[in-house]
Amino acid sequence: MTQTLISKRTRRIVLSGFFFFTGICFASWASRIPDIKMQLGLNDAELGAMLLFLPVGSFLGIPISGSLTSIYGSNRMLKIAAVLYPLFLILIGTITQTWQLGICLFIFGMAGNFYNVAVNTQAVVLSKLFEKSIISTFHGFWSLAGFVGGLVGGLFVAKQISPLYQFVFVALVSIIYLVFAHPYLMPSEKNKQPLNKMWNKPSALMLQFGFIALGNMICEGMMFDWSGIYFQKVVLVPNEYRTMGYISFMACMTIGRMFADILINYWGARKQLMLSGLLVTIGLIIAVMLPGIIISTFGFMLVGFGVSSVIPTIYGSVGRSAAPGQASIALASVSSIGFFGFLIGPPIIGFLSQAIGLRWAFLTVSLLGLATFFQSYRLKKHLN
Repeated sequence: MTQTLISKRTRRIVLSGFFFFTGICFASWASRIPDIKMQLGLNDAELGAMLLFLPVGSFLGIPISGSLTSIYGSNRMLKIAAVLYPLFLILIGTITQTWQLGICLFIFGMAGNFYNVAVNTQAVVLSKLFEKSIISTFHGFWSLAGFVGGLVGGLFVAKQISPLYQFVFVALVSIIYLVFAHPYLMPSEKNKQPLNKMWNKPSALMLQFGFIALGNMICEGMMFDWSGIYFQKVVLVPNEYRTMGYISFMACMTIGRMFADILINYWGARKQLMLSGLLVTIGLIIAVMLPGIIISTFGFMLVGFGVSSVIPTIYGSVGRSAAPGQASIALASVSSIGFFGFLIGPPIIGFLSQAIGLRWAFLTVSLLGLATFFQSYRLKKHLN
């Protein structure tokens, strides 16, 4: 197919599908964490330690994925990652020992980062064809996948179907999509610089973006990994409703991202980030102080709206400031800071839960929303 005959609208629709399938792979794992926890007989601290392996793999994969994407192009790397990521999801479903879970989560995290850098680089390249912001909408499809993945996970749980069969189903659908959609990806912007000259120290502005992403990703990681357990242990819902908090969070995160580009164009990125921080803090305080099924669900909805636009806003700003062919390196640099939140967040929640209880562990994360508010306020000169 001739690349010049493919409209930018078609490319946008197809790339949205890739965001959707990377999201549904992750959501499929997240929705079955309680089952795997029970299957292996893990307590909260042990689960927290195992969850550490996924972000470690993702974190260690950042310089590798950024370099490979910059050298070989996001087009090729996205196609490779779109095969590896769902295959490693299946591998998680086959584990029978705790040490196996650690290894599988490590390589699953690394493959997920390959996917993340490549697909976001494609989004940055495609966004240059548009005169308006579109990055948030892509992330909205990732969040939509999380919502759908939570629903699918709840259905498989209700039918008492093992995680392995769910993971195989998701992987097959993901790879079938790749087969038909890959011709519509954007051509790569390849970096011709030597590898040792690609990585420079991030600027002060990039570091500030990275620290905002850090706090946001700690919150996201907690909601992905611990929301089901929170509803199970703190809210004390029946087993079939344990994904209710996760689904409400992902639903509002999806809605927020679908409309975030409009809001950013209306009142600016800085005000949007400040609002996001306040919503995260208020939502978590509500869920912790009044742990009933309705009130906690409402609190998780506010958190979903709060975190929805932070990462897309930052990624869009980073991509616009990057030189041609350097977008993957710039994104990987900021991601290396932000993904540290995934590295430390879920396991810290596990350890705090064991020490002071899961409710108060959630409350500590509410402080990060205030940090986002004040950090964003200080970026008055850099964000409109």
